[in-house]
Amino acid sequence: MLENLPLRPARLTQSLPADNYTDAEDLTTVSESLFRISRTVHRAAFSYMLPEKSPDPELLAVSPKAMAEIEMDPESANSDLFLQVFSGNTVLENTRPWSLCYGGHQFGIFAGQLGDGRAISLFETENSRGDRWEVQLKGAGRSPYARDGDGYAVLRSSVREFLMAEHMHALGVPTTRALALILTSREIFRNDAPPERGAIVTRMAPSWLRFGNFEIFYSRNDMENVRKLADYAIENVVKEEGTTPSEAEDNKYMRLVRRVAKKTAKMVAEWHAIGFNHGVMNTDNMSILGLTLDYGPYEMMDFYTPSNVCNHTDTAGQYAFKRQPTVCIFDLFKFAVPLFELIGAKDQVDTLVFPPREGDNADATDEETRRGYREAGKNIVTNMLSEEFSDWFMEYLHLRMTQKLGIKPSSTPSSDMNDVVIPLLDWMTEYEIDFHRFFRTLSTYEITDAGEEKDAETHKIEVIPRDMSRAEESKTTLKPWLAIYRHRVLSEGTPDHADRQRRMNSVNPRFVLRNWVAEEVINAFETDRDDAKEILRSCLEGCLYPFKDHYDDDRIERWASEPVPEVKRKVLVCMLRESLY
Repeated sequence: MLENLPLRPARLTQSLPADNYTDAEDLTTVSESLFRISRTVHRAAFSYMLPEKSPDPELLAVSPKAMAEIEMDPESANSDLFLQVFSGNTVLENTRPWSLCYGGHQFGIFAGQLGDGRAISLFETENSRGDRWEVQLKGAGRSPYARDGDGYAVLRSSVREFLMAEHMHALGVPTTRALALILTSREIFRNDAPPERGAIVTRMAPSWLRFGNFEIFYSRNDMENVRKLADYAIENVVKEEGTTPSEAEDNKYMRLVRRVAKKTAKMVAEWHAIGFNHGVMNTDNMSILGLTLDYGPYEMMDFYTPSNVCNHTDTAGQYAFKRQPTVCIFDLFKFAVPLFELIGAKDQVDTLVFPPREGDNADATDEETRRGYREAGKNIVTNMLSEEFSDWFMEYLHLRMTQKLGIKPSSTPSSDMNDVVIPLLDWMTEYEIDFHRFFRTLSTYEITDAGEEKDAETHKIEVIPRDMSRAEESKTTLKPWLAIYRHRVLSEGTPDHADRQRRMNSVNPRFVLRNWVAEEVINAFETDRDDAKEILRSCLEGCLYPFKDHYDDDRIERWASEPVPEVKRKVLVCMLRESLY
């Protein structure tokens, strides 16, 4: 039953400081202006909130896999209560929704207070396995953190987030989840364009804490709340599960940073293994759990292009595909800055006393000692990021790429990367090869008694460059790499083609949510809505089951097998008319 899902009270709101102006047991007694007018919120990790009422809500789609994650009865999605709760029209009894306060570096510059301007967490829930989920609405109205935004989301961006979040999960990429997509009759105006229909995505994550949650307290010299937030994260989010040898000299705050860094390295390695470009890697979009967060102007690259930029506002290419690991290092450093003193104090951290914002400083640790701690913490973090992050990234990337190639990871990962993976990616870069079709069909390459040359001539690998005038050239220049690949496969003994193909097809998707597929789904809503809902649900099916050899649904089969439309072959940034809203 939906009514039984929430934990009452939520652990986050029970543990962290609330915005005084909306901290009421009965939120209906709070002035509406305190919910909706943008304002600076001090000394608080969140503000209690009520969603705005949504006119004429209509359920478009539900993810059965997300429903199963929180052990929700699938039939409940047909109830009016489901529709009213996840459109923001009804708040479950004895729950108090909230929006987080955070800051962030946007394109490298600290932007001050940001926060959940249009996201409202309804409740936390816990399944029978002990997995905790925070269920949140995106597009349910303004909060004090909305700045110049209206708090709403349009259908286009909502469809994209709903589908891609579930697709990424099915692909094995760490990500937030999407439970439901609801359409409203609200008209939303953007940039002098004609009005668009509003929508709300119900999202889920074990935690929505971001790097920017720590930054906002630090920017205001609120160090006691930095410590309080870090302690909460250690105890409830990035939990400690034993200590590794590399953590032997770390205190708990450095272990937090190290584990967040390792999770982030895994996340970005997964992105690179599937050709995913995020587009807005600001620190307010970086999860402390290493989850892909806030799907704005993302792109699954059609053609392998390391310089790809999928955000039309990123004119400098700061968040280009090839720069994503480096951006992670920058973001992790900014995440760690508020924790430098706590890290640098090492085993003396419990004696560290921050001066109160007001009153007597007599018991506070002196500034010289604190400065020494900050410098020590900075050095520890810098060494970790410069010496260990790239190793973690390459370790995860090596594992994923060898899986995609159907070979067993070698005991010397650098040889696999230098001899097999990097030469392949260099060739793909030269010809801008359709990344997904190549890897999916590479599993058809079979080593036969006909010999290396014959096998290279008769293979059924789909080699599709962006510029089709280079098709024959790209196939010819692939042959030297195929020889390398052949010898690497043979180095593992007598090849079992059927087994290798099965393994490769379990990690290389046949269906991929490419931008042109998402646009087709979105455009369907401009004509017949009933047809559009069926198209949306077909696309969701492909997203949830991307590895199938064949789809009974003709739409999915067409999306999986059709070539990239000619217009999409041009070198363009990924864009829908709006990227962030």
